[in-house]
Amino acid sequence: MSQTVRLRVNSAARDPERFPLEDEALGAAIFARLCALLEKGLPRPAYLVFREDRVEQVDALAVLRLPPPHSQRMLSAIAGQEGVLCVALAAPLTLRTGPSTGARCAVVFVEWPDNRWWTAWQPLSDDRELLGDEPAIRMATEGWPKPGGVGGWFAMARREALTLRIERHSDEGATVH
Repeated sequence: MSQTVRLRVNSAARDPERFPLEDEALGAAIFARLCALLEKGLPRPAYLVFREDRVEQVDALAVLRLPPPHSQRMLSAIAGQEGVLCVALAAPLTLRTGPSTGARCAVVFVEWPDNRWWTAWQPLSDDRELLGDEPAIRMATEGWPKPGGVGGWFAMARREALTLRIERHSDEGATVH
């Protein structure tokens, strides 16, 4: 079954000073950028695709609005493209704190093809101020369980042999099938 989703994708050369190669440094750099954006307003969720020589930023809102499991399958198809080194979701999200309660947080989740992941989150006030001294950081390499609702994108892409066809439109972003 084919489904068409219109996405805005921006691409730029990968600057290793802005987006380091080391796992923890990359995650921290993405989290710092998300925090800087929060100072200007509430940023839209972004899905960052890291390749050896460039970074693609996908406006993830259209994908996240798809009903499950379509949203996870689309993110997996994007991650499963040839040459992707890692992907990251960076967004202000509501994290569940109970069955019917949640807290708005600044969240970054980074995943690599070998199923390693790194995540950071920090609660936000109603006016987008970070609450607390620093974010909570967890990594697969330290034995933490993967947070629910994110990740597993590379494994799903391999398991389901997901493919992605992108038609680029310079002024309108890309149409993804």
